[in-house]
Amino acid sequence: MKKLIISALAIIPAAGAIAQSPVDAMALSQTELRGSARFMSMAGAFTALGADLSAVGQNPAGIGMYRGSDIGLTLGIDINSNKTEWDGGSNTQNFTRANLNSAGYVGTMLFGQNRENSISWGFTYNRLNRFNRTYTGGLSNMETSLSNYIASITDGVDPSLLWKESADGKPLYPYDNYDYNAPDWMSILYYNSGMINAETYTEGGKVYEDSQYRGMWQHGGVDENGNKIAPSSGMADFQVREKGHADEYNISLGGSIMNLVYWGIGVGITDLDYTQEYWYNEQIDRALVPASPAGYQLGTANYSELYSFKKVSGTGANFKVGAIIKPINELRIGIAVHTPTYYALSSSSYGSTAFNFTTADPSYKFSGSEATNWDDYQFKLNTPWKLMAGVAGVIGGRAILSLDYQYDAYGDMKLKYNSGDAMTLNNDNIARYYKGTSTIRIGAEYRITPQFSVRAGYSNTSTASGTELEDANTDRNRSGFQVSTAGFNPSYDVNNSTQYVTCGLGYKVSGFYFDVAYVHKHRTSTFNAFTPFTDYDGVWSQAPTAKLTDNSSQIVATIGYRF
Repeated sequence: MKKLIISALAIIPAAGAIAQSPVDAMALSQTELRGSARFMSMAGAFTALGADLSAVGQNPAGIGMYRGSDIGLTLGIDINSNKTEWDGGSNTQNFTRANLNSAGYVGTMLFGQNRENSISWGFTYNRLNRFNRTYTGGLSNMETSLSNYIASITDGVDPSLLWKESADGKPLYPYDNYDYNAPDWMSILYYNSGMINAETYTEGGKVYEDSQYRGMWQHGGVDENGNKIAPSSGMADFQVREKGHADEYNISLGGSIMNLVYWGIGVGITDLDYTQEYWYNEQIDRALVPASPAGYQLGTANYSELYSFKKVSGTGANFKVGAIIKPINELRIGIAVHTPTYYALSSSSYGSTAFNFTTADPSYKFSGSEATNWDDYQFKLNTPWKLMAGVAGVIGGRAILSLDYQYDAYGDMKLKYNSGDAMTLNNDNIARYYKGTSTIRIGAEYRITPQFSVRAGYSNTSTASGTELEDANTDRNRSGFQVSTAGFNPSYDVNNSTQYVTCGLGYKVSGFYFDVAYVHKHRTSTFNAFTPFTDYDGVWSQAPTAKLTDNSSQIVATIGYRF
């Protein structure tokens, strides 16, 4: 009698079962240190300083610090160095790109008996993030195969649902009719490519496929004759290529009251464009190669490739409010709050597989490819709330020392359907995977002459990854936890803290100012090819991993005029 398979994994969102995941929300919500050269050379420690075109987007009260008008433009060169390390090897990808970092205009009107009050308005542009990076590497610490993971998330699905034919004999995929209760795209790809295979049972003298599946990796044991079977072994290679940007256009209004209290409000309009390409390939010895009409043979998976493409784009808006108090000329205290950016986004994705299997029987070879339709999807994303506080001191009329603290509530990010309804399970997982980050920024400036200044800064942002996410692929005592991904890319990164070291120079004459900055960014991450899981044999296996290092640099130049 046919087995009834009820998989515990059925409650876990599988790769491709949903269009977006907590991992996607995190990738699209992050920002970088970017702005004017002065702002960046002091590591962005401007919550209490203001009077800078980029600082207006951080604390809108900074616009109230202006005593005149300002117009400026900032250009930058990104020098990217992305290193991948794994057991026995490493690979570094380098590339350089130019970009527009920031631009803007601020106008000011002074009034009062001693012109101690003011109203300022402004329009500024800031690049929030650039997604350009490429990681390429190998994975030799394999305990299982991606096909085994896909088999586990397919358990319980009737094989007839994984492949249908229309009246003209062409494949009819379940999502053609927008049936979002249909099987996972990854299940469809891997079943039709032969990289997962259904178990069989006999009934009435006929062989039928069951609704439980096996992947290519086998963990050894003994055969029906008592002979020992050596477990599978193998290696993999991957490449992740990302590009795109997130930009923000700020409309700000603020002013000063008696040159003691400075206030500001602002609206940020954002646009986002993100593209990701992903390649993953496994080579497995002593693999379970599907045999026809049903069953398996031990053979070699010469290659089993997965390719995915995803593009996300759209616009959003946020609201900002802030204040700066100057109790004495030598001290300034600032605070600012940013609402989430409320994005309306569109996603377009595509996936394909290619494969080649051989066995000891030279007559049995199996190769080919499979591909999905384009999967288009609209959704909404709320990025984290942000809270900033800062204090700055003026020393001897020539030096400035500034200290900032910022909290980003990444655990409160929200994903919603295009209808506005919450993706409840996704949002619950966001709260499980991620936590708020703390950023400390320190900036210093010293005026050598009235015209010439030197600057330096440091920034450190703690990891947003929660304990469950960090330990998912390392702690075997937590084998019940799995990481939910989406689309056709089952991988995810666990990021460590992000550090910036900065320095710069400034020169001003006759209202013109020229600033340059050098910014170095350092962050390490762990690349996980897919989530750890428990497969058909009841074996909990860790996914292969690699170490990622981002050692990127920026050279930034600003030209502006104050009047």
